[in-house]
Amino acid sequence: MILNKAARESETVGFQKLRSRHTMTVMLIALSAFLFFSAQATELRLNEALQKATMNSPKIQRAQSQYRESLWKTKESYSGFLPTLSAQASYLFDKRYVFMDVNLGGAPLSIPQITPTTNLYLTAQWSLFDGFSSMNRYRSTESFEVSAKADQDWVTFQLEREVTLLFFKVVAAKELNDVAVQNLRALQDHLKNVRLLKKVGASTHYDVLRVEVQLSEAQTEFLNATDNVELSRARLSEALGEDENISGVSGGLPQLKTEWVRDLKSYEKAERKDLVALQKKSEGFQYQEDAAERYWVPRVSLFGQYQYYNNRNDRFDDYDNFRDAYNYGIMLTWNIFDGMTSIAKSKQSIEQRYQADRTLRQSELKAKRDLEFWQKKYLYYCAVYDSRLNDIIKSEESVRLAEEGLKAGARTNTDVLDAEAELYRAKAGAVNAKMGAIEAILNLELSTGKKLAQWE
Repeated sequence: MILNKAARESETVGFQKLRSRHTMTVMLIALSAFLFFSAQATELRLNEALQKATMNSPKIQRAQSQYRESLWKTKESYSGFLPTLSAQASYLFDKRYVFMDVNLGGAPLSIPQITPTTNLYLTAQWSLFDGFSSMNRYRSTESFEVSAKADQDWVTFQLEREVTLLFFKVVAAKELNDVAVQNLRALQDHLKNVRLLKKVGASTHYDVLRVEVQLSEAQTEFLNATDNVELSRARLSEALGEDENISGVSGGLPQLKTEWVRDLKSYEKAERKDLVALQKKSEGFQYQEDAAERYWVPRVSLFGQYQYYNNRNDRFDDYDNFRDAYNYGIMLTWNIFDGMTSIAKSKQSIEQRYQADRTLRQSELKAKRDLEFWQKKYLYYCAVYDSRLNDIIKSEESVRLAEEGLKAGARTNTDVLDAEAELYRAKAGAVNAKMGAIEAILNLELSTGKKLAQWE
């Protein structure tokens, strides 16, 4: 009876311990899952990075501000077609009248010219003809407005390519870091095995030194790969307009397709918003030049003035003594010589238009060369990537055969080490080749002005 009771107590204690261990295991699994999903939730996806860049990037904000500025400049040009109205008021604290001498029947008489102490003016003016200078200024600002809008679209397109490239650079840096970690762990295991084999006489001091040298090199490569991850994250954060570095990115490097660029022959100028912006800027300078050349044309305008004044006493609030007067008519203004100001502005406009034309021409030549260059680069890196994939398959088989040969005594530890080194080099080469292809396709999109790659 006592034994049965002790057995039952022992079973109860064992069951409680088992239950406690099971509960602890479940808690650890739950905690690990929570930490994993939390880390996944904080990682940034490509579409999220593009949205952040669009909202926070100083480049886009600057381009948007320039476009809004161009809108206000267009509204400013309306002044050449609309009438102007101005008001003026004056009050004299002291005065001395100007006298006018009049001869009345041989008796000279000095009559003071009464100056109003309080005077209010309301003046209106409306330009009727200015040699179409106002029309050309309006067309100029309108062209600059279209140029600013095209420039804003191009900055947005350009930033999306930049953010995409930096995003995939972070992904590539992580993958290269993983390869460096695998290489480092493999060499550490090899060093342990070689040291054990040396103790039993199956390996030499030369083998130990050789693995130690490779391990030292792998450690420096691991540190470099870790630094590259941090630097890539910092550059991406800067492009996103973030003060702090992002925690990480989600996803891998995309698959490459040669059909994206196979039928690409030339670019369409309308797709290149930067070229559109330069062309419209050149047109704006052309109209600006036409407006500046009209300095020699006489101006015709209507004018009118209403005057409300008090010249009877010195009070400004004696409204019973105020009088009014008005005049209106047509006015001709001709700028005969203004100290070379108008001529100089006209010549400046000519040079500005010439500079814009040369910049446009230079950009068009570069666009054509860039398209050919990056198309060839993309196809080259795609071929290199396919070659590296084949190298990985062959290297994996070489590692397997070397390990089997080592077990059978037909291979040495050095053979296994060399096979693994080739495998890691092939993996790193595949990542670098894919990254080179991604950079080439993004630069090709900048050359054509349209999206070519469909990232999955």
